Amino acid sequence: MIVVDSSVWASYFNGNHTPATESLDILLDTEEESLAVLPVIITEVLQGFRSDRGFDEAAAFLTKLSIVEPDIATHVAAADLYRKLRKRGISIRGTIDCLIAATCIGHEAPLFTLDRDFAAIARHSDLRLFTLTEPSSNP
Repeated sequence: MIVVDSSVWASYFNGNHTPATESLDILLDTEEESLAVLPVIITEVLQGFRSDRGFDEAAAFLTKLSIVEPDIATHVAAADLYRKLRKRGISIRGTIDCLIAATCIGHEAPLFTLDRDFAAIARHSDLRLFTLTEPSSNP
Protein backbone atom coordinates (compact mmCIF):
# COMPACT_ATOMS: atom_id res chain seq x y z
CA MET A 1 0.00 0.00 0.00
CA ILE A 2 1.21 3.49 -0.88
CA VAL A 3 -0.40 6.54 0.71
CA VAL A 4 -0.68 9.39 -1.79
CA ASP A 5 -0.51 12.87 -0.28
CA SER A 6 -2.59 15.88 -1.28
CA SER A 7 0.40 17.53 -2.97
CA VAL A 8 0.51 14.75 -5.58
CA TRP A 9 -3.27 14.62 -6.01
CA ALA A 10 -3.47 18.40 -6.47
CA SER A 11 -0.90 18.26 -9.24
CA TYR A 12 -2.71 15.30 -10.79
CA PHE A 13 -6.19 16.87 -10.73
CA ASN A 14 -4.78 20.17 -12.04
CA GLY A 15 -3.64 18.29 -15.14
CA ASN A 16 0.06 18.91 -14.59
CA HIS A 17 2.37 16.61 -16.54
CA THR A 18 5.26 15.98 -14.19
CA PRO A 19 7.30 12.94 -13.19
CA ALA A 20 5.05 12.65 -10.11
CA THR A 21 1.79 12.66 -12.07
CA GLU A 22 3.24 10.27 -14.64
CA SER A 23 4.26 7.93 -11.82
CA LEU A 24 0.80 8.24 -10.30
CA ASP A 25 -0.74 7.34 -13.67
CA ILE A 26 1.44 4.21 -13.74
CA LEU A 27 0.43 3.29 -10.20
CA LEU A 28 -3.24 3.81 -11.01
CA ASP A 29 -2.91 1.50 -14.02
CA THR A 30 -1.26 -1.35 -12.13
CA GLU A 31 -3.22 -3.82 -10.08
CA GLU A 32 -0.13 -4.68 -8.02
CA GLU A 33 0.00 -1.45 -6.04
CA SER A 34 -2.77 -0.47 -3.71
CA LEU A 35 -3.11 3.28 -3.33
CA ALA A 36 -4.55 4.74 -0.18
CA VAL A 37 -5.49 8.09 1.33
CA LEU A 38 -6.37 9.39 4.74
CA PRO A 39 -9.71 11.18 5.16
CA VAL A 40 -7.82 14.41 5.92
CA ILE A 41 -5.99 14.09 2.57
CA ILE A 42 -9.35 13.87 0.83
CA THR A 43 -10.40 17.04 2.64
CA GLU A 44 -7.20 18.88 1.66
CA VAL A 45 -7.58 17.91 -2.00
CA LEU A 46 -11.29 18.64 -2.33
CA GLN A 47 -11.16 22.05 -0.67
CA GLY A 48 -9.01 23.25 -3.58
CA PHE A 49 -11.68 22.69 -6.25
CA ARG A 50 -13.49 25.74 -7.56
CA SER A 51 -16.05 23.96 -9.71
CA ASP A 52 -18.78 21.71 -8.35
CA ARG A 53 -18.26 19.26 -11.19
CA GLY A 54 -14.53 18.89 -10.49
CA PHE A 55 -15.26 18.54 -6.78
CA ASP A 56 -17.87 15.84 -7.37
CA GLU A 57 -15.70 13.86 -9.79
CA ALA A 58 -12.64 14.00 -7.53
CA ALA A 59 -14.71 13.08 -4.46
CA ALA A 60 -16.15 10.05 -6.25
CA PHE A 61 -12.66 9.00 -7.36
CA LEU A 62 -10.85 9.52 -4.06
CA THR A 63 -13.47 7.83 -1.91
CA LYS A 64 -13.09 4.63 -3.95
CA LEU A 65 -9.44 4.30 -2.89
CA SER A 66 -8.36 2.42 0.20
CA ILE A 67 -8.90 4.62 3.24
CA VAL A 68 -6.39 4.55 6.09
CA GLU A 69 -7.74 6.06 9.27
CA PRO A 70 -5.62 7.00 12.26
CA ASP A 71 -6.75 5.72 15.65
CA ILE A 72 -6.20 7.49 18.95
CA ALA A 73 -2.76 5.88 19.37
CA THR A 74 -1.77 7.36 16.02
CA HIS A 75 -2.85 10.81 17.17
CA VAL A 76 -0.67 10.41 20.26
CA ALA A 77 2.22 9.23 18.07
CA ALA A 78 1.73 12.27 15.80
CA ALA A 79 2.01 14.63 18.77
CA ASP A 80 5.11 12.79 19.98
CA LEU A 81 6.63 13.00 16.51
CA TYR A 82 5.98 16.74 16.38
CA ARG A 83 7.61 17.20 19.81
CA LYS A 84 10.67 15.12 18.88
CA LEU A 85 11.16 17.07 15.67
CA ARG A 86 10.78 20.40 17.49
CA LYS A 87 13.42 19.31 20.02
CA ARG A 88 15.78 18.73 17.09
CA GLY A 89 15.07 22.22 15.79
CA ILE A 90 12.88 21.03 12.94
CA SER A 91 9.73 23.06 12.42
CA ILE A 92 6.89 21.27 10.72
CA ARG A 93 4.33 23.68 9.32
CA GLY A 94 1.30 21.65 10.25
CA THR A 95 -0.05 19.17 12.73
CA ILE A 96 -1.75 17.37 9.84
CA ASP A 97 1.63 16.50 8.32
CA CYS A 98 2.66 14.76 11.55
CA LEU A 99 -0.66 12.92 11.63
CA ILE A 100 -0.20 11.73 8.03
CA ALA A 101 3.39 10.69 8.78
CA ALA A 102 2.44 8.84 11.98
CA THR A 103 -0.35 7.03 10.14
CA CYS A 104 2.04 5.93 7.38
CA ILE A 105 4.59 4.80 9.95
CA GLY A 106 1.96 2.84 11.86
CA HIS A 107 0.74 1.11 8.70
CA GLU A 108 4.28 0.63 7.37
CA ALA A 109 3.17 2.38 4.19
CA PRO A 110 5.41 4.65 2.15
CA LEU A 111 4.13 8.16 1.48
CA PHE A 112 4.06 9.54 -2.06
CA THR A 113 4.41 13.30 -1.63
CA LEU A 114 5.88 16.44 -3.12
CA ASP A 115 5.85 18.29 0.22
CA ARG A 116 9.37 18.97 1.50
CA ASP A 117 8.25 18.84 5.15
CA PHE A 118 7.87 15.09 4.76
CA ALA A 119 11.47 14.76 3.63
CA ALA A 120 12.54 16.34 6.93
CA ILE A 121 10.21 14.08 8.87
CA ALA A 122 11.57 11.01 7.05
CA ARG A 123 15.18 11.95 7.89
CA HIS A 124 14.35 11.89 11.60
CA SER A 125 11.75 9.13 11.90
CA ASP A 126 10.66 5.79 10.48
CA LEU A 127 8.60 7.47 7.74
CA ARG A 128 9.37 5.96 4.34
CA LEU A 129 8.86 8.04 1.22
CA PHE A 130 7.78 6.56 -2.10
CA THR A 131 10.54 7.04 -4.65
CA LEU A 132 9.46 8.16 -8.10
CA THR A 133 10.03 5.70 -10.89
CA GLU A 134 11.04 7.34 -14.08
CA PRO A 135 8.52 6.58 -16.83
CA SER A 136 10.01 4.46 -19.55
CA SER A 137 11.08 6.36 -22.65
CA ASN A 138 11.35 3.14 -24.67
CA PRO A 139 8.49 2.56 -27.10
